[in-house]
Amino acid sequence: MFSFDLGGLPAHPLLIHVPVVLLPLAALGSIAMAIHRPWLRTYGVLVTVLAGVGFLGAMLAANTGEELVETFRDAGQTISPSLSDHAEMGDSVQIFAGIFFVLLLAWVLFSRWRDKVGEERTTAVVRKPKVVAIVLAVLVVISGAVATVSVTWTGHSGAKTVWEKNKL
Repeated sequence: MFSFDLGGLPAHPLLIHVPVVLLPLAALGSIAMAIHRPWLRTYGVLVTVLAGVGFLGAMLAANTGEELVETFRDAGQTISPSLSDHAEMGDSVQIFAGIFFVLLLAWVLFSRWRDKVGEERTTAVVRKPKVVAIVLAVLVVISGAVATVSVTWTGHSGAKTVWEKNKL
């Protein structure tokens, strides 16, 4: 488990903002690059870094969330079913963010390699490079959308759990 505080506060509520912001931003960037191919060359590395940091943020958020739940349990607090569901959703975010990052990295690397070696050499190695590029682009856009929806639902679930518990 990974546990630490930031400024005297539990790290989880602060770290969740990394995937909540960066994964949708990277997903939007991937859509833009799929629509306008020259942007893939220009912004591909940046969007991949955003997705990678979002993925790492999702892992940190999930780990610190699990540690926070353990802290609650150790203090004798009962863990609500909605908080348990939220924790499971956080595990899913990690998986979807990881898939998105890996596919995006593959797409950007394939595109850069294809640009570097030229279409003739690419076709000699990969039978249908245009098809591969299109399939990768579609998979990246879909996985980015799934990661975005997953992180949004998980964030909503966590906020709802906290706010319902602390109603005035």
